[in-house]
Amino acid sequence: MLVSGDREPEARYLANLVGVKSVYSSQSPEEKVAIVRRENETAKTLLLGDGINDAPALMTASVGIALG
Repeated sequence: MLVSGDREPEARYLANLVGVKSVYSSQSPEEKVAIVRRENETAKTLLLGDGINDAPALMTASVGIALG
């Protein structure tokens, strides 16, 4: 699953490059947190983020990895 604040074309392009089928684009930080919480109900989660707006979702995930 790819969850991104980027627009649909950019998110789909990246997802296609790495073989990800489920894409959520144009997501706000709050929407990212909601998605991670929902996924945490069924499995452990790993979130990889590259921006300060990813911090809330990184903290919500089972494992959060921040890239600088």
